[in-house]
Amino acid sequence: MKLISALLFYLFFFGNLESKKIFNAKEFYLDNGLRVIVVENKRAPVLSQMIWYNFGSGVERKGQSGLAHFMEHLMFKGTSNFPKNYYSNFISRVGGSENAFTSYDYTAYFQIFPSQHTEKIIEMEADRMKNIILDKDLVETEKLVILEERYQRIDSDPSSILDESMKSILFPNDYYGRPIIGWKSEIENLSYENVIDFYKKNYGPNNAVLILSGDIDLDSAKSLTKKYYGAIDRVDDTKKHTTQNPLMKTSVFVEHSNKDIRQSIWKKLYRTKSYTDSIIDGIALDIGLKILMGGSSSLLYDKLVNDKKIFSMVGGFYQGLSKGDGYIYVYAIPIQEITPRKINNLLNDEIKSSINNITKEMIEIEKKKYIHNSVYRMDGILKPSEIIGEAISVGLELDDIENWNQNLKRIDMKMVKDSLTKFYNNKDFVIGNLIN
Repeated sequence: MKLISALLFYLFFFGNLESKKIFNAKEFYLDNGLRVIVVENKRAPVLSQMIWYNFGSGVERKGQSGLAHFMEHLMFKGTSNFPKNYYSNFISRVGGSENAFTSYDYTAYFQIFPSQHTEKIIEMEADRMKNIILDKDLVETEKLVILEERYQRIDSDPSSILDESMKSILFPNDYYGRPIIGWKSEIENLSYENVIDFYKKNYGPNNAVLILSGDIDLDSAKSLTKKYYGAIDRVDDTKKHTTQNPLMKTSVFVEHSNKDIRQSIWKKLYRTKSYTDSIIDGIALDIGLKILMGGSSSLLYDKLVNDKKIFSMVGGFYQGLSKGDGYIYVYAIPIQEITPRKINNLLNDEIKSSINNITKEMIEIEKKKYIHNSVYRMDGILKPSEIIGEAISVGLELDDIENWNQNLKRIDMKMVKDSLTKFYNNKDFVIGNLIN
């Protein structure tokens, strides 16, 4: 009887989940353009605050790569109202946590903390939107920190060096082709004046989305955000992504050698459409690639790793959350020495045959995984802010996110196979090889 009850609950819950909104988020705007989204979750007295600025490295001027990431670091240096490390120390003192990150299309800052401190933390986040205090010595000191970060993350990592080169070739006319952290020579030349100008021009309420997720109600969110953000002036809106990349009319192969490499790695990076072009096409491609190469249960892994034992690892994924083009990343680690061309041919042949072997059952399994993920997304404190913020920052709407499972229900086998056929025929790619 208990088993039957559990099964009925499962079918009822997940059957209804497909037709419900994922987060049931509410939103409003302040007069100065700040967009505020509230996801109520009162299971625990905890709140996450996450502010997404709808610009990242994409708004940097030519020759000033790394400036958005540089500014992210400097946002933690204090204001006249809350000097030096006051903000970070306060969060730590009340048992909270914080972090920030910069991408091509957005910059985000977040805190997780006991909800009794909500007003104070909203006040401090609003304050640093316009009142950061910097001096030239501090900027120069932080520049050294960033140069060391670049060395640790890229210059001392052969795989990252190869990825950086491949992206610069695949996106020749686009900011997606330059590193978010910046080119070393350009970081070295960034000045105090560059930083201040960037801050004043870009950090403003109409360039931001504030997401409050957890123990808060809509009325409190309206009152507090108006109180602390309402008087901040607008800035010029960040320009939308309009860059077009030329078609790749030649085969491009990049190789990077390093004496510390013990195992060669083959990579292939494709330029493709993003979710902002079509959510349906993006979901179909994502599901198809998960079946083909999404981990140890995928078709390519089973055939080329488990069965034929040509590779010790093979996989890939789709990144479609971007204002402009998205990309597909494919990798393989050969067990024995194989030429890059032969690896490419082996994978192409296997992709082509595997597309024909995809069944309706495989697609339904992946769709169920999407539904299950919705449960985890609803239950967390920070996760709703991360998912909603990233999607909105690249140009999707709140309804697109809330009704993601409705779009998922429309995906059928023809859509998935059509998306994978386009992937197979995609000529906009760069091949890279990492060797000893």
